[in-house]
Amino acid sequence: MAPENPTTAPPHRRAVFATTHWSVVLKAGGDSTSVVKQALETLCKTYWFPLYAYVRRCGHSPSDAEDLTQGFFERLLRLESIADVKREKGKFRSFLLASMNHFLADDRERSMAKKRNAARTVPLDISTAETRYSSEPSNDSSPDRLFERQWAMALLESTLQNLREEYESAGKGKLFMDLRFALSGDRNSIPYNQLAQNLQMSEESLRVAVHRLRQRYRQVLRLTVGNTVANPSEIPDELDYLRRVIAG
Repeated sequence: MAPENPTTAPPHRRAVFATTHWSVVLKAGGDSTSVVKQALETLCKTYWFPLYAYVRRCGHSPSDAEDLTQGFFERLLRLESIADVKREKGKFRSFLLASMNHFLADDRERSMAKKRNAARTVPLDISTAETRYSSEPSNDSSPDRLFERQWAMALLESTLQNLREEYESAGKGKLFMDLRFALSGDRNSIPYNQLAQNLQMSEESLRVAVHRLRQRYRQVLRLTVGNTVANPSEIPDELDYLRRVIAG
């Protein structure tokens, strides 16, 4: 199936295309335009938690992890850092983790006596972050494996959010909330015939709506993954990676 064109997509389907592509940053190289900075900032806002969890698993306290993550983003989003982005960096997740490792190595060589300016380049909800982090098993995964798992979860969350906004834009927000169980593989507690009655739909129409939701979810997932790779040809491999990580 050919990828949907954002310029010709129906209005209610354009929200998902607002997420700026990693390929935009790579192609621009050292370009200092606001579009490039916004592209990178948008990606960072979406995928900050995997990095925060990674820093925590490396042994840093919550406050230090917040400070280090913010310091990393502040340096990354400076124009001179954007200029260092090279095409061979490939996938955004690989670039982020390698860049964070370099940042942490540099940080160990610097004095941390002076606290960084809390300008908060990317908004981090630390109370929520710690709740999410504390739900992770304490000893069964390395920082790298934790990063991979949280990256996959963040990508799926972004996909669901994009899809929800798309349905809401089409005036079908309630339908999405009622049918989202179909995307998790869980069985709905309400039988289809009863759910159809609750939604004032025929059972056949309900099944069609579920089929369309699942189909659109796969399309939006592919678009979301496409936002994090340099080339569309990398999407199949990245989807395979995502399935492996989620499967554990």
